Amino acid sequence: MTAILDVRPAPTPVIVGSSVPARDFRLDIQGLRAVAVLLVVLYHARVPGVSGGYVGVDVFFVISGFLITGHILREIAENGRLSLGAFYARRVRRLIPAALVVVLTTLVVARVWGPALQVRTTAWDAVWTSGYALNVRLASEGVDYQQVNGPLSPFQHFWSLAVEEQFYLVWPLVVLLTVLVARRFGRRALGAVLVVGIGGSLYLSATLTQSSAPLAYFSAQTRAWEFGVGALVALAAARLPRLPDELRLLAAWTGLLAIVGSAFVFDDSTAFPGTAALAPVLGCALLIAGGTGAAVRGSVAAVLDRRPLQLVGRVSYGWYLWHWPVLVLAPLVLGQDFSWIRNVELSVLALWFAALTYVIVERPTQRGRLAPRRWLGRGVLMSTATAGAALLVVATAPLIAGNGAFAAPLELRSDPASTLSAALTSASANRAVPGNLTPALEKAGADVPATESGCHLGFLQVDQAPCVYGDPQGKRTVVLFGDSHAQQWQGALDAAAKAKHWKLVSWTKAACPVAGTTIINPSLKRDYTECDTWRTATVARIRALDPDLVIVSQSDSVPGRTVSNDHWAATTLDTMQQLVAGGQPVEFLADTPYPQSDVPTCVSEHLADVRACQVKRTQAYHSSALYSDRHAQVVSTLEQARIPVIDPIDWICSTTSCPVIVGDTLVYRDDSHLSNTYSTELAPLLSPLLVTHAPPRTAPTRAAPTTTASGSPTP
Repeated sequence: MTAILDVRPAPTPVIVGSSVPARDFRLDIQGLRAVAVLLVVLYHARVPGVSGGYVGVDVFFVISGFLITGHILREIAENGRLSLGAFYARRVRRLIPAALVVVLTTLVVARVWGPALQVRTTAWDAVWTSGYALNVRLASEGVDYQQVNGPLSPFQHFWSLAVEEQFYLVWPLVVLLTVLVARRFGRRALGAVLVVGIGGSLYLSATLTQSSAPLAYFSAQTRAWEFGVGALVALAAARLPRLPDELRLLAAWTGLLAIVGSAFVFDDSTAFPGTAALAPVLGCALLIAGGTGAAVRGSVAAVLDRRPLQLVGRVSYGWYLWHWPVLVLAPLVLGQDFSWIRNVELSVLALWFAALTYVIVERPTQRGRLAPRRWLGRGVLMSTATAGAALLVVATAPLIAGNGAFAAPLELRSDPASTLSAALTSASANRAVPGNLTPALEKAGADVPATESGCHLGFLQVDQAPCVYGDPQGKRTVVLFGDSHAQQWQGALDAAAKAKHWKLVSWTKAACPVAGTTIINPSLKRDYTECDTWRTATVARIRALDPDLVIVSQSDSVPGRTVSNDHWAATTLDTMQQLVAGGQPVEFLADTPYPQSDVPTCVSEHLADVRACQVKRTQAYHSSALYSDRHAQVVSTLEQARIPVIDPIDWICSTTSCPVIVGDTLVYRDDSHLSNTYSTELAPLLSPLLVTHAPPRTAPTRAAPTTTASGSPTP
């Protein structure tokens, strides 16, 4: 068994500077920790140029694999066994106290000074964080369109610590099992296990990154190979000093260049981790391998051994813990956005917090007299208590309600256009949030159309259910087709279809516009091929269904600035003409105005004067994600091709502004989608489309419908 045990790397945990015998302590690794955490902090502070600083996390993973594996093998070599209880207790003692101090402090700040509407979500994140499972929560939200653009969590950075703890939980068991099963083969057996594990995890990372980047980014399975690479270096550590000095020197400098270069070359559009992670991971492995053995003149250690980097490396764990909550919460508490320069100042403040944490929490727990084994139970108790505190915040978070007079519901029974126009004009001048606001602010995000499974498809889905609403027995059929900005009209069309005894078929897909162009999905970090597949199939399906009317809509913000307005309008027209060519009467429902803020959050912060949340009518389509004239370009292009167009701006805005509360109804559920409640109230404005007789099948040549003052089409 001793054949696999002749390795002696530093037995310190990742991102942590701890006291170990001088003969084992690697100053270059301590400096490497400083480089890694600096890259992460500068990236999160949005410092120009450091667009891929997230690779610092991958460096931490490799360091962790190297150091922890070396510690395990060393203990087995010296004692003939590995005490799992003592191993886990040491991890608890080193990592949990400081982490839970940050969790509790962040929770208190978020509860007392943060946005009231985000308190419950933040507290739930704290619960997951306390159990070192936040990466699971973030992975599931990353492929959920309703969650992907939500507010940043001050606990989001704990995903990497969750992955690390999951590695600590599993890896010692794997080593022990390998040693027990293959004692005869020793080093070679563990090496074989590592090679197979690294290959399998890397393959999974590469393939999953291409299909679902959020899952790949946060999953332990797709990150395991990074720890494995570090472990492989630890396994070979005894032989590395035999390499020529020149080779070790070249390896170390090449590794540092690969790490730093990745931080400046990669950005948020890079498909990561996948194969792109090979650069920082192998770079870190080369640097660690090159630094094994006696120091070489001109080595990278001459840079990493510098006192400033050593000091930062010593408190790097605390700095990693503190920097993100400070960057996220400070702008929310102070009510302003910060420049990258101000973010750097905040990061320095977080470094000071880290130094205090090191002196008050980290160092005392490491030097305390409490037996390491007793820390295991204490860690469970501390984590449970922290999770309990977070659940208490969830249970006691105050309900947010306006104190204004109760408002009358918005009713558009007679003369809907004129009634709505008057209501919008009145709403534009209203101040206080009504006490009977519907939906309530806490429930606004969930105020979406009621859909069956497989109807409003997620990013990765392409197979759609029948999705029949309205009057299922209706003799006439209307199809709703488009992305989530089409789905937001389902409530209105469902009510109108029931009233007119029409069958409504709703076929929509998240972030998938009808415009016939391939877009890049920023969450998947690749071409949104599922959208192209679904769009083509749905157009064919609509033509086969031969409905009496097709209503099409889409978000103009989906492609951002990756396509020109002319191209966007032209490709939208392409799809519309495919539908028209099939003989289906079509109506294009243009995009809705953008409030330019998350409306429920904004309203919760301006209960006394909600006018702060509305935009001027002239700014209704001036979002940072849009060219200002994209909306007009699409409308103009379709009208010139004699495609009927309905512009809904008069259903959302008065002649001067776009109120976010009309009557007792919250207009938006987030920063762009109508609440289902408001959509349903607009049903009388869409009812004229569902006429007694099907529109003539000469839609390609019929004139675009005229609109009333409120934008309601006249049949």
